[in-house]
Amino acid sequence: MPHPPTDDPPLSAAGVLWLNIAIGLGHFLVLFNTGAYLPMIPRVGGSLGVDPAFIDWTQSNFFLAMALAFPTAPLWATRLGETRSLLRAFGLFALAAFVCAETRNYDLFLGARMLQGYAGGLTIPLSLTLILRHYVPHKRHIGLTLWGVAAITPFTLGPALGGWITDSLGWRALFWLDIPVAVLVALLLTALRLSARAQGPEHPVDWAGLAALVLALLSVQSAWNLSEVTDWLRTPRVVYLFVVGGIAAAVFVLRSRRVAHPLLDLHLLARRNFLVAAIALFLAAFWFQGLLALYVVQFQLLLGYSAWRAGLLLLPMALFSKITSVVTHRLLHNTDPRLLATVALAGFAGASLWVASYDRTASFASLLWPPVLAGVFLGLLFPPFATIGLSGLQGPRELRGAAFLNLFRISGQAFGIPAITVLWLRRRALHLHFLGEGDVFTALARHRMTRILVAHGLSRARARAEMTASIAHHAGMLAFNEVFYMGAFAFALLAMLPLFAWRSVSAEPDARVDLAIAELVDP
Repeated sequence: MPHPPTDDPPLSAAGVLWLNIAIGLGHFLVLFNTGAYLPMIPRVGGSLGVDPAFIDWTQSNFFLAMALAFPTAPLWATRLGETRSLLRAFGLFALAAFVCAETRNYDLFLGARMLQGYAGGLTIPLSLTLILRHYVPHKRHIGLTLWGVAAITPFTLGPALGGWITDSLGWRALFWLDIPVAVLVALLLTALRLSARAQGPEHPVDWAGLAALVLALLSVQSAWNLSEVTDWLRTPRVVYLFVVGGIAAAVFVLRSRRVAHPLLDLHLLARRNFLVAAIALFLAAFWFQGLLALYVVQFQLLLGYSAWRAGLLLLPMALFSKITSVVTHRLLHNTDPRLLATVALAGFAGASLWVASYDRTASFASLLWPPVLAGVFLGLLFPPFATIGLSGLQGPRELRGAAFLNLFRISGQAFGIPAITVLWLRRRALHLHFLGEGDVFTALARHRMTRILVAHGLSRARARAEMTASIAHHAGMLAFNEVFYMGAFAFALLAMLPLFAWRSVSAEPDARVDLAIAELVDP
């Protein structure tokens, strides 16, 4: 509800301050966890005793659960009210963090991460509507500005601080730190005694549609996850999961067209601008998040970087992305968002090509420059597509449109992590075959190198082991570069997609509300 009624008792100056502190801490907590966990993935896998491919699921499924939170948040708000829904979300977030910190069981850890993602996702739209409800109209811009700042800060610090926490305190410390912060936020919100009544008319919930949507997303996500440890489409279970996902998606669409109050407003897809933005956000997030996860994890597994140094590689990208995002929101008043979106995607293509160009050992300082370029264009990417997608929408429909776009963006992030990993694994297997088997010239080169190692004092068995390890490393690096070349090509093609959109028109009379809703679509 972008324009909630203002008949609630106004907060005092101190109450407004504590409300901002509570919402800011809550935003920091949730969004910090999305970035801080990324450099921890290899260490978590080692600690739980599972392959890194399985640990990828704890991040991809976290994003998937967060995606489901956006369309379902209004259901909780209309039944429990924003305040009670927000309190319960932070309570679930703390409970999930406790399980993640304490358990040694992988399945339990995966389930807790999904619960944490869903609870954290609920807090984002609920906190926005809470800000809008408890600020009087002439001071609403203050709350919305602070809400936006709270959304910008945590991801900037997440990867670097997450790496430092991993190396200095252990990865479980992240989840132990989550608990007191979540409890503190809940206590602050409780002490403010905000209105706890349910807001808006209570419509019947389309439980069948919700079940179909959950089944569709979980089936496709599970198919991609399973592909990391199987032979992809040659595995019957993977094919069955994709088919089940497709059928469930079709059932959800048919169901949504028949009920009076569907979970998602599918009529928005009939608007050209919304459709263009939804497709672009999904595919851009798919490639970006997949390449980002591959970058961080493989720099640790292939190149031996610590979690701290791997996180530091992302710090320039995070810093520049948020700075550019703020500037981009200002530029959108006078600049065509289609042009900004095209430039951003072309910039991503250039950054991906730069990462793929390294063919020898590079210094740490030189590796920081591609993330700087990626950060500049990352901040330029999501605001224009939010503006394009929400063009012409106003009031509750604009907020529903933002939730729908978030479902596309975050599900793209969720699918991208395992899908890009599968692509890398398959390309690595191909290079392993040609480097390990190859033709007569490859065999002669291996034989010559083995003789050189033996001549330097290694036993023949040790020399063969060294050769095997070197071939595996080289195959991994070749596949790494190829995937980033493919990413550059994909971003270059996506750069043409904004050209199919109409010129954007803002229908929301309150510019600050319009900006805050658009910021919901920012990562």
